[in-house]
Amino acid sequence: MERKMAEQIVAFVNGCVDQLIATLPAVEAGVPPAEFADYKRGVARVIKAFDTEILERISREHPDLVPDEDESEPAMEPNPPPGSPN
Repeated sequence: MERKMAEQIVAFVNGCVDQLIATLPAVEAGVPPAEFADYKRGVARVIKAFDTEILERISREHPDLVPDEDESEPAMEPNPPPGSPN
């Protein structure tokens, strides 16, 4: 894949992830806790799919475009720890 296209895809995916994460506070405020937990898990699954199906493939050819998980923001937990309000 050409680098320019890879850059555009990475930027698009990162924007989508940011928009999904931005929905969390509004959903949490507007639905019961169990429904929010389901929604949050769904968002986490979508983000994981973006990572495994798109970003990992791009990083094989252009590793500098996709930072290692250790260097990026912490991943969302699909299931909150016991006693967590989420």
